[in-house]
Amino acid sequence: MRIKLPYGGKKLPLDVPDENLLGVLKPKGVRVDKSPRKIIEDALDNPVGTEKLAEIIAKKEKKHKVAIVVDDHTRPCPTAEMLPPLLDELYDLGIGDDNILIIFATGSHRTTKKEEAEILLGKGIASRIEYISNDCNGSDFVYVGTTSRGTRVEVKKPFLEADVRILTGDVEIHYFAGYGGGRKSILPGISSYSTIQDNYKRNFFHHNSRPGRLDGNPMYENMTEAARLAGIDFTINVVQDEKGIVGAFAGDFDSVLRRGAALVEKIYKAETPKKADIVVTAANGAPHDIDLYQAYKALHLSLGVVRDKGVVILVAECPEGAGNGVGHRNYAAWMRKYGSGDEMKTELEKEFNIGGHKAYYNHLAREKATLFLVSEMPKAEVEGVFLFKYAETPQEALEKAINLIGKDAKVLVIPEGSTTLTGVKEK
Repeated sequence: MRIKLPYGGKKLPLDVPDENLLGVLKPKGVRVDKSPRKIIEDALDNPVGTEKLAEIIAKKEKKHKVAIVVDDHTRPCPTAEMLPPLLDELYDLGIGDDNILIIFATGSHRTTKKEEAEILLGKGIASRIEYISNDCNGSDFVYVGTTSRGTRVEVKKPFLEADVRILTGDVEIHYFAGYGGGRKSILPGISSYSTIQDNYKRNFFHHNSRPGRLDGNPMYENMTEAARLAGIDFTINVVQDEKGIVGAFAGDFDSVLRRGAALVEKIYKAETPKKADIVVTAANGAPHDIDLYQAYKALHLSLGVVRDKGVVILVAECPEGAGNGVGHRNYAAWMRKYGSGDEMKTELEKEFNIGGHKAYYNHLAREKATLFLVSEMPKAEVEGVFLFKYAETPQEALEKAINLIGKDAKVLVIPEGSTTLTGVKEK
């Protein structure tokens, strides 16, 4: 079978012998009979857990400053499609561009570049509405309270200074927060480094901090408390498949997240009859595979469907290498500094290090399976720093893996590994 794997903005071919193919795990198709704009407008007209945005704004004593939080360059959110219907509502209420501020929820990532902002927002919006990025190491944060788990929540001041506070984003699987979307725009999105770090330190190692889990997930619960402290007025999130927007939900941020998560699970949960000897997983292409820090999620989500001492092949372009943010640099530094997951866990329990946690996961994955990486990263970095085996193409990696495991190896392919919630069918 020939399978095409997303890789940046293109696709790479992979031929798997029929006798070796265990299966291809893909999201389920969804039939959509509305345009993206209509889907978003319907969500705005039918909010869950809140009144309509116009009614919320009408009750404000002040209503001239609006802050809108949007996803950054590492997320595939269709912000340029979401903003026009939302902005039209604000315009109808007499709120002009000069009174709107867009904030990129970069968390601990680097700031969003001008050319990226023009793509994410659309050139028209980027040219006429002010936008800024979160700099988690900056000084413009305000303490808003402490969660029941003890996290001091510091949120970006320009957001708190707004009279109307709106979140946008998309809901997708997240490998330890359960799902992205909703509260994640606040923490880590527009929080300080100390707040982001503390949230990780307190909740990262809990067994319920895992993909597809909200209830009982302390990471989700702590982030939700933080978002409540930030005072959000309205949220709109979308759910996408490979063709575009298939659903949208607006209103209370947590109600929106849960509606979105239910749809994501319906679309993206895929199961295999048994674990594979070899898993080939692609990180969905751009922007999911912009760097190894982001692309690693596809590898992480595949570990539950590969047998112990099997092989995982990660296919991800990584044009920015390991990445350029604070956490990204820490990822590489920790891979160079520590030789085992146990060493890393000991250090993380002393003081949580954003990026160090990714290195910890990387080592756990290596203990589970042999890892290959197909990317644009230099071979010396792939093998010398991140301890993957290097391959120039998915085909080369598969052939090497079959030679390693044996000619009867069963192969599972996951073309959209960053968003596919994989599992083994219960007997």
